[in-house]
Amino acid sequence: MANPENQTSYEQCTPLQRAFVDALCLEPNISATKAAEIAGYAKGSAAVEGNRLLKNAKVRKALGEQLKDVAPTSEEIALRWDRVARATLDDFYTKRKVERTPKVKQPLAEAIAQIEQEIEYEYQLMVRSWPIFGANEEDQGKELLQHEAWKKHRLVDILRHQMRLEKDPKAFRMVDGPVVVEEVLELDLVKAQKKGVLDLAKSIKPTMHGIGVEIRDPDAALDKLARMAGAYEKDNKQQAPLVVPEIRVYAGAPPLANSEKDIDDDV
Repeated sequence: MANPENQTSYEQCTPLQRAFVDALCLEPNISATKAAEIAGYAKGSAAVEGNRLLKNAKVRKALGEQLKDVAPTSEEIALRWDRVARATLDDFYTKRKVERTPKVKQPLAEAIAQIEQEIEYEYQLMVRSWPIFGANEEDQGKELLQHEAWKKHRLVDILRHQMRLEKDPKAFRMVDGPVVVEEVLELDLVKAQKKGVLDLAKSIKPTMHGIGVEIRDPDAALDKLARMAGAYEKDNKQQAPLVVPEIRVYAGAPPLANSEKDIDDDV
């Protein structure tokens, strides 16, 4: 039988306690309740047992031992903050040129003149194309009838505009304006992935202007780097190595006991 004095706290834990510690180490964001369930505790008592285990001195020491090799160092933390501080939206977007046809206002007086020009243009085109196609009198008669039917619809459009102008001399209609070339930014996740910054996106969601991305706060990262470099203190004490908490890295875990006497129950 192994001497308890030569064993680590993890080795001194019961199988259920070790399973609980393993569950916490495998999933950084796991709650104590979920870790207790994975360890083998009943669902109905997992919340109570999880809280009790986190207050167990032996379990806490075992957790610290297991996290010792995986907890980030000060240099690793500084590197992560440096990546956040340097990331910009340019890493996530690609600029390209697109053609756009904006709508513009056309006074109805101009619209009427334009329709009249279209009617005359189509008539001249029809008549001057007859020699090209060798149209005989019968063909020309059919085309004239088709043109007159189309012309009537266009004259109705003119009448509609005239009636609107009678009520409002400033009336207008919306028509296609000149084509313009604009530069637009498009979310380019492939570009971000190739640059190795995709993990720095805090959120990616649709907006009224398209898909948008929010990157992690670079100012906060710069502030942390400045504090590590001692930029805010004359004695430069902020350059001291960072102390990484052993248990508080787990989101959802209840507060640890603060009493001087640790709880060391066998579970």
